[in-house]
Amino acid sequence: MALLNTLVLAILATGFLIVSRRSLDAIIRLYALQNVLLALVSFGLAGGEFHFVLAGLALFAVKGVLIPWYLFWLIDRLEVSHEVEGYLSVSLSLLLAGLLTALAFRVGKAFVLPEAPLPQGVPVALALVLLGILSMVSRKKAISQVLGFLALENGVFLMALSESHGLPLFVELGVALDAFAAVFLAGILIFRIKGEMGHVDTARMRSLRG
Repeated sequence: MALLNTLVLAILATGFLIVSRRSLDAIIRLYALQNVLLALVSFGLAGGEFHFVLAGLALFAVKGVLIPWYLFWLIDRLEVSHEVEGYLSVSLSLLLAGLLTALAFRVGKAFVLPEAPLPQGVPVALALVLLGILSMVSRKKAISQVLGFLALENGVFLMALSESHGLPLFVELGVALDAFAAVFLAGILIFRIKGEMGHVDTARMRSLRG
C-alpha cells in the first residue's frame, strides 16, 4: 500500500507540474508520465484480477504512448509555437492549484465509498479533475486546452480505480479508446481552425462572437 500511496502522490505532482509548465513539449511528456503512473496503480490494484492488468496495459499503450505521439505529430504539422500562453502567471496558477487541491482534500473524504480499494486516491482524483478544469480555462491555445481536458479525464479514471474493484474490461478499454477518438477529432478540428483562421489562439476568436 505504501508503494500505491507514493504513486498517487506522484500523479498529483504531475498534475501540479502540468499547470505550472509553459512548454507544450513538457506538458505532453508530463501527461504521458501521468498515464504511466496510472497504469502502475492499475497493476498494483490487480491482486490476481487479470482485467486490471489488461486495463493497465491498454492505458499505457493508448494514453501513455499513442496519444502523446499523436500530439507531438500534431503540433509539428501545425507549425505553432511550443510556448503555452495563458491568462494567469505561473505563480498565480500554482496558488490556485494549491487552493483547489486543498479544497479537493477537504471535501474528498465525503466521496469515499465503503470498501473502496484505494480511498487515498479519491481526493487526488478530485484534485486532478479541478486542475484539469483550471488548465482548460486559463490557457489560450486550443491544444493546451485539449491537454487540460485529458488531465481532467485522468482524474475521472483514477476516481474509478480508487472507488471500485475495477470496471468491466470492455468499459475500461472503451474509455481509453474514447479518449483517443476525442483527441483525434480535436486534432482535425484544430487543423480546420488553423486553415481558416491562421492560428489556434482561442482568445483571439472571441471577437467573432455576435
